[in-house]
Amino acid sequence: MDRQSAAILDSRCTYDDCLIMSCLKSLFRRADKAAPAFVISDHIADIKKELEQLNVQGAAELTYPYLAAMETSMPNVAFRYAVIYKNDRPVLFAYFQLFSLSAQNFDLDKNKSFVKGLFSFFLKLKKIKVLVSGNALRNETLCYCFKTTDLDNETACEAIASVAEKIAADEHATAIILKDVPQAAGIAGWLTGIGYQQPWKDHVMVMDIDPEWKTMADYVSALSRKYKTRANKILAAGSSIAIKELEEADILKHGKAINKLFRKVTDNQPFVLTRPGDNHFALLKNVYNERFEFLGFFRGNELVAFYSAFVTAEVYELYYAGFDYDHNNDYQLYFNILFSGLERAILLNKKQLKLGRTSFDAKASLGAKAVEMNYYIKTANIPAAVINWFTHYFSTMEDGRWKQRNPLK
Repeated sequence: MDRQSAAILDSRCTYDDCLIMSCLKSLFRRADKAAPAFVISDHIADIKKELEQLNVQGAAELTYPYLAAMETSMPNVAFRYAVIYKNDRPVLFAYFQLFSLSAQNFDLDKNKSFVKGLFSFFLKLKKIKVLVSGNALRNETLCYCFKTTDLDNETACEAIASVAEKIAADEHATAIILKDVPQAAGIAGWLTGIGYQQPWKDHVMVMDIDPEWKTMADYVSALSRKYKTRANKILAAGSSIAIKELEEADILKHGKAINKLFRKVTDNQPFVLTRPGDNHFALLKNVYNERFEFLGFFRGNELVAFYSAFVTAEVYELYYAGFDYDHNNDYQLYFNILFSGLERAILLNKKQLKLGRTSFDAKASLGAKAVEMNYYIKTANIPAAVINWFTHYFSTMEDGRWKQRNPLK
């Protein structure tokens, strides 16, 4: 995140729960008979039929099994699903996640005692509710589908934003974050006009895979001398660790150890949005099969690290990981997780390795580059001083801790 780009969010905004109706009337003003209508549900099962009618492209992240698995395995997250109808026909589906934040989500120990006490008190007094379009745990995944004969990208985005306003007003949300929404030339200006801002720059790390690399040895050979020496030391440190791909039954078998390792990592993060439930990874494996991989790192019979990844036609996307800090230095577990993910991307002939938005320096050393992410934020029902603190908190989480590197020749 870029501190220099941080802006001050406007605390005077309010959510317009009538915007959805004015938006629909504008979008469908030529509708013949039935007035435009919408439905918002807490459970995907309620609108399964409409979802399946609209997801004609079969996007994996918009299938009923995937959304049902996410709803089941994320117990601390509330889901909201919306369908817009025209002449009694569904024309747009979108989903949202609603998070309730407290002091437990933040690492406040690094703040001055007065500041820590002040914001701990505020977070105990008032839970922060944040509404996010789509899946807050992943980037660049679809959260909508619509009939292109009735809507274009701009009108679809306006409809999604209008639904978000309605949900936020009903839930007394503190903030709306719009991400992974349809993009169009005029949409940024429209969103700004109703109170959305982009208060800081956010990035994810992405690595292009050279098509000439067929094995991990090819990647190591392509490194400059300094990084080649470093890579060989890391790989040698982890050479006694057995890396095994786990199936659904294996994930369930090692569930307790997986949760323990995952908690070790999240407990060291400055901010944790949510922790998935115990069955999260097993359910994803059940839904995705070979398109979701779960790799366990074993020291003898002991699971000491793991990572998970989504596999698409062109991309290998690292998801959640966990490792034992007590063994990290001896076996370079974290860096070997990154190397293993890269090796899987190479062996599966993928064009890109997606590495997420934490530990930028380590991923830059691998050869990844920062890619800017676009999203919009609107806040309400929160004091300006608290907004400014949150903006500063998030905008400095990664700022100044890493630099872009060029490890390849």
